[in-house]
Amino acid sequence: MNPAYFIAHGAPTLALEDNPYTQLLQNVASRLPKPKAVLLFTAHWESPVQLIGAPEQFGMIYDFFGFPDDLYQIVYPAQGAPEVAEEARALLDEAGIPAKIDRGRGLDHGAWVVLRLLFPRADVPVATLSVNPALPPEKQYAIGRALAPLRRDALIVGSGGTVHNLWSLDWSREQDGLPADWAQSFDDWLRDRMENWDTRALFRYESEAPYARMAVPRNEHFVPLLIAMGSADGDRAARRLCQYYQYGSLSLSCWEFGTSGM
Repeated sequence: MNPAYFIAHGAPTLALEDNPYTQLLQNVASRLPKPKAVLLFTAHWESPVQLIGAPEQFGMIYDFFGFPDDLYQIVYPAQGAPEVAEEARALLDEAGIPAKIDRGRGLDHGAWVVLRLLFPRADVPVATLSVNPALPPEKQYAIGRALAPLRRDALIVGSGGTVHNLWSLDWSREQDGLPADWAQSFDDWLRDRMENWDTRALFRYESEAPYARMAVPRNEHFVPLLIAMGSADGDRAARRLCQYYQYGSLSLSCWEFGTSGM
């Protein structure tokens, strides 16, 4: 079984940066057997029904503005993974989770920034998956658990962010790597509960975690973590591979769940 991953995608400029976090991500996939496909849940695709992106060839979505021109020139020519997408749909249906195939949507930056760091040659087919922020944490986890059989030869990735509050960013602290105290407090609480696989506390993070409202003002970036974790419910092993901060409180973390490939 392949491990599953949660990867914070940060700001779009992460695609152009060289720092301890990007260096870690560039090494993650190189230490694993080449997967049949990547199934990536992106925080930037929201839908009340679970959607699975399965075009033959993905186009690009530049879902941001005001960033350096170089970002808008990046093309990540990912091929779709329609067969794996159908397998995912069937597993979700079996678990009582309605899902539909989408053959038209391209890659948003929550997908292509991460994929470009993991597989720079774009030589692994991709299926993207939407998130539904309205679902409670236990149902997010159940989505991942339903897809666990795909870890046999595919890689499940949740792309989002644990501390993601754009209003709290200190733009003068782009690369110092040092966190605001409140952001670190939230991530430290999260690390303890995840390493101990304390789903009871994790499902109640909004009321139990310190500074939860500041760290997660809206949960679309947080739920990919629960989904990726759920896909390793049979292993119940969690390991944080990297924790880095930008702008004081933009948390860049990479979590590995299940079988270790590192």
